This record gives sequence, structure tokens and C-alpha cells, in this order.
Amino acid sequence: MVSSIVAWLHLLAAVMLIGGLLFIQCVLRPAVASETDKASHMMRLVGRRFRIVAWISITGLILTGAYRLLQESGSGRLETSWGAVLMVKLFLFAIAVGLLLIHDFIMDPFTVPSGLTEPLPASRLQQCDRVQKAALVAMLGVLLVAAYLGTV
Repeated sequence: MVSSIVAWLHLLAAVMLIGGLLFIQCVLRPAVASETDKASHMMRLVGRRFRIVAWISITGLILTGAYRLLQESGSGRLETSWGAVLMVKLFLFAIAVGLLLIHDFIMDPFTVPSGLTEPLPASRLQQCDRVQKAALVAMLGVLLVAAYLGTV
């Protein structure tokens, strides 16, 4: 029973993270493409709110994923083709998390730098958008590998 709940929490965290990234890239960004002050402000507010949800989801994915890995048949399972596919999944996940770390804590498109009253320059916002898109592609890759992992 516990394993089923942990699997459900793992899937819920993945849905929240990937669904939020898809919403931002496919719905919100095109809707606020006019780059007005109000649209920029709304994007910043949504970004701040989603950042909290995203990092809670990432933490949940790490914790539930570790639990699920420990429940598998140990290190012997990691030496099989299943383990090799799992390593690809974890590598893609690490890339996605690294990109989101860069996006959220280094590039930080959701705040206005101190002393500036205007939003970030358009070129910086485009860089942030590209990094977020790359993280989304990596997360979709994780989903693809996870689906394959279920068949191995």
C-alpha cells in the first residue's frame, strides 16, 4: 500500500512540474507576448508562484524516486538493462534540475534587479525563455524514458 501511495505522489509531482512548465510555455508566454508592463508584471507574479510549486515538486520527485529505487531489488537490479535505462532517466532529470537552478537562481527572470524600475531587457528574457524550454525538453525526455522503463 505504501509503495502505491509513493508511486502516486511521484506521478503527482511530475504532473505538477511538467504541466506547469507546459502551461507557461504554451499558454502564458504567448498570451503575454505583447510585452506590456501589465503583462510583464503578470508573468513575474506567475513565475514567482510557480517557482515555489516547481521546487516542491522537484523535492517530491527526488524523495519519492529515492524511496522507489530503494524498494527495487537492490543494486543487482541496477546492473541490468533496467538499471542502464534508469541511469539515462536520472541523467536527464539532473540536466533539467540544473537548468531550472540556473533559470530560477542565477538568471532570475522573476524579479527586477535592485535599483532598476524597468523590467529585464528583452534579450535577457529570451535567454531565460530558452533555458526554461530546454528544461522542459529534458523533463519530457525523462517522461519518455520513464515510459520505456516501465516496459523493460
